[in-house]
Amino acid sequence: MSESALDRTARALDLVPYLLEHQGISISELAMVFGVTEKQINEDLVLIHMCGLPGYTPLELIEMYYEDGYVTVSDPQSLNRPRKMTRNELTSILVALDLMKAGRAGEISEVIMNLESKLIKNLKVDNPYVVVSDLVANPMIADLEEAISKSRGLQITYLSAHRDAKTERRIFPSEIFTTNREVYVNAWCESSQADRTFRVDRILECSLLSDADSVAIKKPLAQTTHHEHNEAGIKLFVSQSARSFIEENRAIVSDVRADENGFAVDLENIESEWLIRTILGYGGAIRVIEPEQLVGAIATRATEIYAKYL
Repeated sequence: MSESALDRTARALDLVPYLLEHQGISISELAMVFGVTEKQINEDLVLIHMCGLPGYTPLELIEMYYEDGYVTVSDPQSLNRPRKMTRNELTSILVALDLMKAGRAGEISEVIMNLESKLIKNLKVDNPYVVVSDLVANPMIADLEEAISKSRGLQITYLSAHRDAKTERRIFPSEIFTTNREVYVNAWCESSQADRTFRVDRILECSLLSDADSVAIKKPLAQTTHHEHNEAGIKLFVSQSARSFIEENRAIVSDVRADENGFAVDLENIESEWLIRTILGYGGAIRVIEPEQLVGAIATRATEIYAKYL
């Protein structure tokens, strides 16, 4: 979808102050920061290069160099300050901070409160929006935040909702997030050798690992493990009643397409034994579309389980 002139103008106003603070930044990094393509960044730089003060001679235009894939600004004219946020933008951020604060540990909550107070000063009136959240800060969150900030691993005892069993795992957490009033953590799991999403309230115990143990379980820079079904890809149909599967496994979901009956879900490469057990745990609410060999493996496993009850 093509962007509007207003969107492009707003990005141009943000680009110059950002470049002043990041002189010599590469075009590829700029594209990643602003969430656009390198082609679009190049077009924005050409546009900015032709902007300036009235008179519009070379003396009044913005002086900028972007040769060899790197950008430097030497004379920003009057565009050297970050664009001010609108009242709606400020209010949206304040609402998000309120929600974030509700599920965080004490020290992080104080940081969020300080940021909120600074933002509120930029509002012409008091913030009329108050978020009332029933989220309770889980005591494990402090350990998770410490592990992320110090780049350390964790030893956890986790209660699986699908198998109703406790497992001991060593994980390397990377992100804490909130979805549907539940708090989750994304982490590299040593036992699964893959990214996994864990619900924080199901972490029964956790302890910080030493630096040496943390290095031992870090996610490899290049994952070369072969997984069954890699070539064909994995496509599922997930019913509305099994929506929690998507929410709890965001790390392996590459695409979701919703309709009135449920969700068409594409998965990243994963270990097939875990997927078979998980799908069976949903009792028919998840259906495998492809590959065929996975459909057959699940049918065979279900038949074997049924036979044990006869």
